This record gives sequence, C-alpha cells and structure tokens, in this order.
Amino acid sequence: MLVREYKRDSGTQARYLYTTDLSLSEEEIEEAWRMRWEIEELHRDVKALGLEDSSFWRRERLQGYLTIFTINNVVRELVVELNLRSVEAFLRSSSAV
Repeated sequence: MLVREYKRDSGTQARYLYTTDLSLSEEEIEEAWRMRWEIEELHRDVKALGLEDSSFWRRERLQGYLTIFTINNVVRELVVELNLRSVEAFLRSSSAV
C-alpha cells in the first residue's frame, strides 16, 4: 500500500491510498491504512515512553508488548475523552496530579 498526502491551495489536505490488491473494496483499503497508522502511532508512543532502546522488542517479551499495546489503547481513549492533543499531553497532565 502506498499513501500520498497533498496540501491543496485551499489549505485542505487530500490523501490518496494506492494498492495492488484490486480485490479490496474502498472500505477495506481504508481500514488497512488505519490499522497500519495505529502501529505507527504505537511506535511513536513507545518512543515517548522511552522504551525503544530496551529489550522490549525481543520475541520472549511478546506478553509485555501486548500489555503495552493495551495500555496504549486505553490511554488513547482517555486522550480523546479528555480532549487532549496527544499522549504526551496526557502524561504531563497525569504527572501533575
């Protein structure tokens, strides 16, 4: 899958999703992109938590990975519920408590 994003002269953005799998519907292509984007966001959040250089990514740490992934999703839901801009903003607000 290839994703291209363009800014139009009007200031709006256009996103084009390309795939070689012509059997997929538009909805399936968009869902595949969303799932891949969630993985990118997870990696960004792992870096924000300082976990990217640890032994976190070893195969035997899969259980820990799944736990972190679950916590990440819960935190993301809280970020949306609390109308915060990012996970980093959530971490700053929760450390102030």
